Amino acid sequence: MLWTLAALVACQKPTAVPETPSGLEPGEFMVLHTNDLHGHFLPGRAKWLDGQPDIGGMLELDAWVGGLEAEHGPENVLLLDGGDILTGTPLTDLEIRGARGGAMLEFMELVGYDAWAVGNHEFDKGYENLAAFVASSGIPVVSANLDAPDGSGPAIPGLKDSVVREVNGLQVAIIGGTTEGLGHLASQATMAKIDLRPVAEAVAAEVERLDPDVDLVVALTHIGVDADRALAEAVPELDLIVGGHSHTRLEEAIRVGDTYIVQAGDYCKALGMIRATVVDGQIQNFESRLVDMVPGTAPGPPSAEMEALVQRYQDLVDVEYGQAISEAPRSMGRAYSAESDMGNWTADVVRAATGVEVGLYNSGGIRADISAGPVTRMDMFEVFPFGNQVVTFELTGAELMGILLGNAMVASEGSGGMIPLSGATVHWRSRLGAPELVKVTVAGEALEPDRLYRCASNSYVVEQAARYLRGAEPKNILGTGNTMFEVAVEAASAGLVEAPTDSRIHKVD
Repeated sequence: MLWTLAALVACQKPTAVPETPSGLEPGEFMVLHTNDLHGHFLPGRAKWLDGQPDIGGMLELDAWVGGLEAEHGPENVLLLDGGDILTGTPLTDLEIRGARGGAMLEFMELVGYDAWAVGNHEFDKGYENLAAFVASSGIPVVSANLDAPDGSGPAIPGLKDSVVREVNGLQVAIIGGTTEGLGHLASQATMAKIDLRPVAEAVAAEVERLDPDVDLVVALTHIGVDADRALAEAVPELDLIVGGHSHTRLEEAIRVGDTYIVQAGDYCKALGMIRATVVDGQIQNFESRLVDMVPGTAPGPPSAEMEALVQRYQDLVDVEYGQAISEAPRSMGRAYSAESDMGNWTADVVRAATGVEVGLYNSGGIRADISAGPVTRMDMFEVFPFGNQVVTFELTGAELMGILLGNAMVASEGSGGMIPLSGATVHWRSRLGAPELVKVTVAGEALEPDRLYRCASNSYVVEQAARYLRGAEPKNILGTGNTMFEVAVEAASAGLVEAPTDSRIHKVD
């Protein structure tokens, strides 16, 4: 065998040993898997490897999959993706096949995927775009827990609860699942068209329906590794969970009972590889590993068609996003649970672009740092890849005070999400183990609890105000018609991209 034996599993399945025409042994098959591609079709930096080389991308993926299929027989290899194909690079903003992000389908179809699961970021560009994206997919799209509110079927036309694929004569059921946190991650307009069921409930129903007629049951999920563990406990009949959402690099599979859980990091840098054998209706061995797709290590070359497709889209992206628009005198970093250069710069940009009193943002929506030197449109896209619109709204002083108190709590505990702010400052101290506000100002003046303050953020923060604005209720909401990416490009083009020198959160004795 290629790898060290990982475990011995005994799962009762009604099957006979198939004859293998070529490649693997009788009853043996391979599962290859990726997740959280996020539009990364080009190599990306592997920070965990010595020298941080650029690895992966669709050329390397094509070389690995093609080489393994040539070695073991394409009929013996199953290729799956755990979702979040979209959002992350400008490629997913290009409208191809009638849907923004359609280029990713061209890549995945050429590589030869057998199924992909719906991730939360597939909803970033709206329900209609996802519907067009699913409709144009030549690969089966699965998710068992996304239903139409009227009970008429799947929430998205063409979406399947599951598919069954034959691999080396074995019948393999692939059941999809999408994170139950979708309600906090997609727009309210989108969620109005979806009945989001518990993943375990939906998957269990499909297992009960399919299990008597198949040899292997696989859950293809976008719920995160911790939720995958819970799913394995709730539905022990599952043989394998191929996951996504948490961007976890699992060097070896996790075992929960007789269920194995795998995940392959993110950004098309690593390929998950599984080998298993089914004899007399039982899985007799299970082996898994994670392969970093370092250039020159694949078992075969990429196809000429893939080389041409990569070059085509690289040229398109370079023309629109490769030119420098500004300069950063020094690097700026982001943080989730602390004040940061990138957070303060972002909040300042939002406030300046709209002329409001207070700018604020969600720290998790700032997706990259800025390095010292030339700043391109691509750099700005990587920081703000979501299509959320910049909006203005009103909050009371008391509501702003709640947000600032929440920031003081995050600063005190070192955990949770900080809300970057511009135009407002807070001085706080610790009393009896909890933060206490000492001084709160807006534009240098003491905050007035009963006054309405004009604020600005992105549309996602406003839609999810209960979560991001500490329960505040935005009033008089107005859209600007511009995305955060567009606003940031305009700000960067107007001068240097410089980190603010002032702090907005001060701890005092």
